[in-house]
Amino acid sequence: MTEPALVLKRRLQDAGLSGPAINAAWPRWWSEAAEASSSARAELRFSLARKLGLDPSSLLDENAEPRFVWRDEARFKHRTNEGELELAAITSFGKALSSILISASPPTERPELPDAATLRQAVLANQPYVRLIDLLSICWALSIPVVHLRVYPCTRKRMAAMTVHAARGNAILLAKDSGYPAHLAFYLAHELAHVALGHLRVGDAIVDLDTNQLSSLDDVEEYAADAYALELLTGQPRPVVLPHADRYVARQLADDAVTASQNLRIEPGTLALCFGYSTGNWRTVNAAMRSIYTAPKPAWVEINKLARKELRTGAVAEDSRFYLESILGLGATG
Repeated sequence: MTEPALVLKRRLQDAGLSGPAINAAWPRWWSEAAEASSSARAELRFSLARKLGLDPSSLLDENAEPRFVWRDEARFKHRTNEGELELAAITSFGKALSSILISASPPTERPELPDAATLRQAVLANQPYVRLIDLLSICWALSIPVVHLRVYPCTRKRMAAMTVHAARGNAILLAKDSGYPAHLAFYLAHELAHVALGHLRVGDAIVDLDTNQLSSLDDVEEYAADAYALELLTGQPRPVVLPHADRYVARQLADDAVTASQNLRIEPGTLALCFGYSTGNWRTVNAAMRSIYTAPKPAWVEINKLARKELRTGAVAEDSRFYLESILGLGATG
């Protein structure tokens, strides 16, 4: 790669973008020969801007700092010490990616989501309990694309999930890594709640940063989204599972969760998570998960396999298809 392209990459990194995000967005047609073409250099910058949510004029001016298009259009939940540049990078990356995903999603009439109890009963009519795959099926049936990010916009990774409401629909981006589907099922149900409860207007985004606590009434939106998610998954908006079992060991928790799951119609891993939310004893929960899921595998694999199957990649430009390939982490999206 010649010097100008290397300088551009450094400018993007200085703006807060991670190396993997820049590499994923970098077009495959680029070559050292393209560096000699002024039109190719311009198209490189337009391509990066479209995929990363940047103002293209700020990339065309080599003396300018890259500027994110969307800086204040997202509400961040559970913030700690994230800087404004980091938040702008996450917002713009997520909104730009969501635009591509929505364009590639199958069309639908997008009926309104029902309340959590009604949606739960619809799933339980055919399944023993509400699972991650059931939530994914609901989202895709409503043309709400769901992907798990294998490329993160910033070097530090605290985002668990993000929901974007664009003019043409909604998109959900998951980022929390786990070998157990229950973790991702809760976050997906929580993001679906934001859509169902009307928390987003057109142009809005909500970013949920990772936390191991349920929200309090200090944040009405988050409290309501947690309640909707838990009622969808368990039948109760604030389930309490063995809150005083101080001496509960992992094996006993795993065995009881599996046994109780059939009568309660709650997925065993979700029961274990409820124990964690009730007690704060996450060490026992994490150990129990290894017994509940005897053959754990990264939950993102199934999420993105379904996304690859559902997305109409022919509806987006070739450059965007290659970008989605990197985001999904599953090889060519066809």
